[in-house]
Amino acid sequence: MFRMLSYPLRSTDPVWPGNPPPVRSEPFQAIARGDVVNTTILHLFSHSGTHLDAPKHFNERGPAAVDLPVDAYVFFAPVVIEVPKPEGGLIHRAELEPFADQLAAADLALLYTGWSAVRPQDPRRYVWEGPALHPAAARFLIEQFPRLKAIAIDAVSIGSPQYEEEAIETHQVLTGVGREDGRFLLILEDLRIDPDLDKAVRIYAWPLFIEGSDGSPCTVVAEFPR
Repeated sequence: MFRMLSYPLRSTDPVWPGNPPPVRSEPFQAIARGDVVNTTILHLFSHSGTHLDAPKHFNERGPAAVDLPVDAYVFFAPVVIEVPKPEGGLIHRAELEPFADQLAAADLALLYTGWSAVRPQDPRRYVWEGPALHPAAARFLIEQFPRLKAIAIDAVSIGSPQYEEEAIETHQVLTGVGREDGRFLLILEDLRIDPDLDKAVRIYAWPLFIEGSDGSPCTVVAEFPR
């Protein structure tokens, strides 16, 4: 059984302040105009809608999505970290520490804040007032849990416009800026996270494989036992 965790990509989706719309489409050929096929030109922004931040997003030395092996995007041991943030705010290390045993066995940490409920009701608040991962919490994840490959959040970003400095630092930490060992965590943003996702046998997160891209819209699917 499969469950889609990505949101459909629409031009009206909420985006980080200053970003262009997630997608714009224009017909190239149209049967209605006498062509034999319908074809469309798609204009996409790399960091809108459900999307992946590749290390290159904040780390000039980091790989683009296309540079990573395919198995980097398949997760066999997801863990849901419940950090309720009904009013937004920072997610601190102390809130993650009780989950240390689960994190030690995980390859994907899903930060379940409940914030996705705000997305359809108040898109502006979803963008401007959402939760964010504190840099110290990001360091805790990347330094203490070597099996982790990625982190996901049910908010527009792992950062928040309310905490711009922290947002930059958290992204730098997770994308491996300044690390000599080359370690990084992939970042999945703006997706639906359900409390039962730790029961999934696999989670797939497929970006578009575009040469040199720092990120990409992403199709995220959870597979459950039949």
